[in-house]
Amino acid sequence: MSTSPAGIDLFIKTDFARVLVVDDDPILREFAISYLTSPNMEVSVAEDGQIAMEALRKSDFDVALVDLDMPNLNGFELMEAMGRDPRLLSVPVVVITGRDDMEAIDLAFAAGATSFVVKPINWRLITHQLAYVLRNSRSEAAIRQARAAAESASKAKSVFLANMSHEIRTPLNGVIGLAGALGRTELSDEQIEMVNLICQSGQTLERFLTDILDVSKIEAGKLSLQVETFDLQESIQAAVHLMQTAANEKCLNFSLTFGTNARGLFKGDAVRVRQIVSNLASNAVKFTKEGEVVVQVEVIEAENESEAATLIIKVSDTGIGFDDEARDRLFNRFEQADGSITRQFGGTGLGLSICKALTEMMGGIISVVSAPNQGSTFMIKLPLSRSMSLDAFDIAAQAQPTTAKPAAAEEIKPSRLLRILLAEDHPTNQRVVAMILQPYGVDLTVVENGVKALEAFEAGKFDVVLMDMQMPEMDGLKATQAIRFLELTAQLPRTPIAMLSANAMKEHVEQALDAGCDVHIAKPVSPESLVKGIEAALASAAAARDNDISAYYASPRNDIS
Repeated sequence: MSTSPAGIDLFIKTDFARVLVVDDDPILREFAISYLTSPNMEVSVAEDGQIAMEALRKSDFDVALVDLDMPNLNGFELMEAMGRDPRLLSVPVVVITGRDDMEAIDLAFAAGATSFVVKPINWRLITHQLAYVLRNSRSEAAIRQARAAAESASKAKSVFLANMSHEIRTPLNGVIGLAGALGRTELSDEQIEMVNLICQSGQTLERFLTDILDVSKIEAGKLSLQVETFDLQESIQAAVHLMQTAANEKCLNFSLTFGTNARGLFKGDAVRVRQIVSNLASNAVKFTKEGEVVVQVEVIEAENESEAATLIIKVSDTGIGFDDEARDRLFNRFEQADGSITRQFGGTGLGLSICKALTEMMGGIISVVSAPNQGSTFMIKLPLSRSMSLDAFDIAAQAQPTTAKPAAAEEIKPSRLLRILLAEDHPTNQRVVAMILQPYGVDLTVVENGVKALEAFEAGKFDVVLMDMQMPEMDGLKATQAIRFLELTAQLPRTPIAMLSANAMKEHVEQALDAGCDVHIAKPVSPESLVKGIEAALASAAAARDNDISAYYASPRNDIS
């Protein structure tokens, strides 16, 4: 029935372990100490569950052998108490009992038992049980520790990337913003060329930063889709507009065509669809020295209305192309066709991997056909549901009256000076905004933190507030909330507030909108993006004048990026 103490290490091949034996039988407790104690195992005993719980809370044990029927606190109650203590959840329990009925076994495992041994005790069997339980327990502990370390590293990485995004975007805002403002002054041809190069370099750096952040989100599983109704043609045209300009600069023919059914309102993530199209079109222009770039958009209707239609987008070029070997690794991160591609054309090698990840997240597929020196054709297929039937969309489009320029665009040049409050702690960013807005003749008030922004708002009336997010004394989120509270208590009309911030990640945009901002304008800003953001804020104010104030407070909010 027994194994000598000297031989116990033959059965338990483990690092040092601490065992707690809980049983009201003093003879069994003595046997446990006698048979289990070894150089690799320390044995402690308790005569009931209450004493055992005190011992478990005071010391660290690797495993507990627990009897079921005991005074004060029985084995079932002890396991339930351990389950309520987060520190004791990971301690495995081997039940030792004289009960062998199925009800007792089921209840024991339901209470948290890891294993079950029926008395009289076969101590050799117990040694094997302990060896097995300890191995599994420590493996599970190692997995938990590895998972916790990975989660901690992921969180640290996210915080680091968020901070780096802010720190890089802040000086980049000075480069792009001031270059854009300089480009609107009288310059010589040589100076115009230099300004354009500065702007292009800044935009390229911003795109690389965005790519790196997207890859990080994809790796962490934190990139989510925002499904909304969008106009297909408007979204695609917006995505390829800049690439068309780049193609013209290289004397390339650039065309965008829509198939018969490729129009209407669809449900999907328009931002990510535009990102995919923009990446593919950008690559096509970049790798094509002469010839053409063609973007074709088709929609294959579903057989019945309950199913999604299929959006097909093809981006073809007459560029350098690549062979089958390069194609096999083309969608891997940091990969390009070969090393010379990076040296000749630049890039991070992240664009196509992001396209693939986004396409698959939306339930689609991406493929490519290419040959060296014969160009390439990338094709994506995405399932998208229509928000309304094509016939209904066409009828609505025909009934839509043609309107003059939106009121928001007109309000940027009002009959009186537009009063703008800028809360920004960085001197360079203050100067950037001032120089961009100078041609518009606005009345600009600049303060360096949220406290002074609130004081200025209380002292004067402003048409728009531009609010930075990270500032000393009071940040932009708290300042925005304070302004909204002041408006509410003093029954003041709602003033449009735009969060103008280098905190441009999704969670930062949501924080800004939740605090009460009307739009979010991501740094670095160009003259175009800043004016567009102010126009969007003014459009919100115009909507408030035309509708009741409650409808305005419930109106959709915007992210200008």
